[in-house]
Parts: sequence; structure tokens; C-alpha cells
Amino acid sequence: MNNKENIFYSNFHDCRHGGFYSVNWPKNRIQIDFSSNLNPFGISSKVLSKLRNNIALAYNYPDPKCIDLKKKILDYIGSEKDFDINHNLIIGNGATELIHYFAYTFVRNKALIPVPTFCEYELASRNKVSAAIHYSYLREDNFIIDSDSIIRTANNPENEISSLFLCNPNNPTGKFYEREVTEIIEKIDKKIKILLDESFIEFVDSKKKSSNNHFVDLVKEYENLTILRSLTKTFGLAGLRIGYAISTKANIDKLSQHLISWNVNGLAQIAGIEALKDKKHLKSVISNNNSERTRLFSLYSKNAKIRAIPTDTNFFMIKILDSKINSTALRDKLLRESKILVRDCKDFTGLNDKFIRVAIKTRKENDTLVRSLEAAL
Repeated sequence: MNNKENIFYSNFHDCRHGGFYSVNWPKNRIQIDFSSNLNPFGISSKVLSKLRNNIALAYNYPDPKCIDLKKKILDYIGSEKDFDINHNLIIGNGATELIHYFAYTFVRNKALIPVPTFCEYELASRNKVSAAIHYSYLREDNFIIDSDSIIRTANNPENEISSLFLCNPNNPTGKFYEREVTEIIEKIDKKIKILLDESFIEFVDSKKKSSNNHFVDLVKEYENLTILRSLTKTFGLAGLRIGYAISTKANIDKLSQHLISWNVNGLAQIAGIEALKDKKHLKSVISNNNSERTRLFSLYSKNAKIRAIPTDTNFFMIKILDSKINSTALRDKLLRESKILVRDCKDFTGLNDKFIRVAIKTRKENDTLVRSLEAAL
């Protein structure tokens, strides 16, 4: 493969993602993948050991109700007494499966989506019910959410909004909003169903949030609220696919009507339980992310040809200030010259071809990216 060969995104119904399979490029020629927002320490050694010792269980059917995994999730978030495993919690083959269940169950007429954000919200809404999408654009001065505009738009009956998708922290901007999202939940019409995606919540600095459960606790008060979380990012289980949602009995019962039998395989359930137990590994992952996030922002700020958007999670969205190169050309150049893959953000609704997204990895890997960006621009 030479420098003139085309590198393209694989297309999945116009919703594109990062990762090795997102580009037409030999996998053995990608040394570091910054396009996927996974923890850089990978799967914990305890999870790997557990999987090796239980590989024979792949022979049997898994628990279709994921009872043990549900128990561990409620124990992990400290809500064993507040929620019922059978009626307040649903497990998905990744958070994405649950996004599609939510859309199929609750989206009618129009869905409201603040953009740029995760494309699966729009894909699920369009594919399942052919709903129209009403966009609310984040303010480009660091991509701040406009809570007043969202509330006003949602509550206007002429807009026929049935559902609202919120990603907090948001992907790809990395921003976390506690006050603004709380205000939206409190003031929005209670007939409008809200899916609040907290897939990156563990990475948010404790100084920025009341607790990991601030919004989970609101489920008991707001019957239109569903909280979505993932074990993919924090625990490095992307290939095994585990996500979960917490909501009222009425909402979970409706979502469960679309549940496919044995949707979460047995090894994934075992891995999820063990991952949630390994608090030492989780602590190391979060500690690395907190220190590297601060250090990296300082390093990126020294490069006059880019502007890193301040982030609250485990990735940065970066604006390219160099007028001579766009996001696709920069991605391709980094692949060819440094064997590094970054996320081209041009296909995010609300963004153009001047943005990339990069994960926060280990210090050594991050330094490699900093040097490569300086050389490429």
C-alpha cells in the first residue's frame, strides 16, 4: 500500500465509528489507536484470568436475565436497596443495543438531539421509527450545552418532541454538565422521555460532579428519565459488549419487551462481574487519565496549529487551525508517517472537516502523538 492509496471510513448506515475497522488500512500497520476511547491499560489481569478459567462455559447457554451481573452492577453503583434487579435494570449487548431499544420504544414524531454527539442516537431514531430529528447545536465556544434552548425547544408543542437524547460527558466534545443537565431534567415536559448516556461518567474528575450517582438518583423522582452506562470504555471490554440502563419499572418493562434472548453472552457476563470487582485496576485507570488529561492539555496548547477543547473525560476533541490541511488529510498523514490512527470528526453532525478526536492513553503513547502532530502540521 503506497501513499496515494485511499483511506476511507467503512459505512454502517451513515453512523461511523473509530477503531481499526473504520479505515481501509492494514491492521498490522496501526501501532497506536487513538480513535477508540478505551482505557489504555486494557482488560484487568483478574478478568483475563477469570475468562481463561471459565472458557468451557462458552459451551452452555448464558443466563438470559443476567441476574448475577445485575446484582454486581447495583452493588458497584451502591444502589442495591434502591432498585430491583428485575424491574429497574436492563443489560444490553453494549450500550448501543439499548439506545436502539429506547428509540424503538419511546421515539415518536421527533427526537431532540444536541449536536455534535454520538451518531447512534440519530441512527436508532431514524431506523426504528423513521422519526424526524430536531437538532440543538452546542455553542462552539468550547461546545457548551445550551440548556435554555433545549428546554424551550422541547416544551414547544409545535415541535412534537417525544424524546431527548443527552450524552454526558458528551462524545466527541468531552464536556460534562451537571447543573445544565439537571436543569433540563427538572424543567422539561414530563411526557418527553430522556435517555441520558453516561458511558464515560467514571472518567469525570470527582471535583466536577456531586457523585457518580447524581443522575441515577434522579430516576426515583423523574419517571421520564433513563440512565445509560457502559462497561466498554472504563473497563476495556469493547469486544465483549456490555451496557446497562437504569430506569423506572414502567420504562424497563417496556424496553425489555424488545430484548433478544441471550443477548449478552456468558463470557461477557463473567468478565463484567469480575471487572466491577477489580477496583484497584479501575483506580489505576482513572488516576492515569486524570494526570495525563492535565498534562496533555498543556502540551497541546503549545502547538499553535491546533486548539484542544478542554475535556472532562478520557479523550480530547482537537480543532485544526492550519488552513492547509483538513481532518481527513491529517488522519491519513498520521497513519502513513507515524502508524497512528485518530478519529476524523467530519461526519459528526454539527462539525466540519477541521476536527479530530484523540483518546488519552499512557504517558509514552501520548508523547508519541504530541510529537507526531507537531511533525504532521
